[in-house]
Amino acid sequence: MATIEELIKQYETDPELKKEVDDILADQKITLPEFMGFVKKHKVEVTMADFPKIISEAKEAGLIK
Repeated sequence: MATIEELIKQYETDPELKKEVDDILADQKITLPEFMGFVKKHKVEVTMADFPKIISEAKEAGLIK
């Protein structure tokens, strides 16, 4: 399983991962199914309980509205 920090580092160097994330963020929102699908696909160490925190951080970073 990957940590969020590891995935962020990979995002910075992996064009396929960057495109996948950009596609998810294209509509300026992240749905729970998108989040859980991404987490499962990339085996990230987060849970559904982390979803509100991730959304808050994405808003603060200006990634979504």
